[in-house]
Amino acid sequence: MDFDNFFNGVAPWVIVTAVVTWIGQAFLYRKDWRKMELDHAAKVDMSRDGLAVELLSSARAEVVTARAEMETLRDEMKALRAMEQHFYHFQQALDHLAAVLFAKDDSERTTAERNARAFLTRMNRLQEAKGTIANEVQRVDAGLKQQERKIRDEGGQVP
Repeated sequence: MDFDNFFNGVAPWVIVTAVVTWIGQAFLYRKDWRKMELDHAAKVDMSRDGLAVELLSSARAEVVTARAEMETLRDEMKALRAMEQHFYHFQQALDHLAAVLFAKDDSERTTAERNARAFLTRMNRLQEAKGTIANEVQRVDAGLKQQERKIRDEGGQVP
């Protein structure tokens, strides 16, 4: 085989140099490509981390808002339950009044009066219990305020 015809008159060292250069460039390109992939992955991770932090802070803000709204709703529900109880007791009182007023005979009237007195007794006990509970809450609240004053007077902080 004639190498002069094989290389078309190009010196063999030029071809070897070209091949080595080509292989070297491929190696460098592969190294740069890998670095670009790692940089891209790092940017994606940073972006993803930033997005996650943003989502978490947004979710926490929503939870705080929802809790505040739930607190308002609880207060409204308490007021509505109390109102519902008042209407229920009012309806019971009207039913007892109607039974007493429109009794057909003495035995029915006696039964209606007995039931009405029992209802009034229950209502009185309920009012007394509400007053006792309110007094107890007021007493506990006053005790807590007194403790807070004592802590402040001693130079401490109230949590």
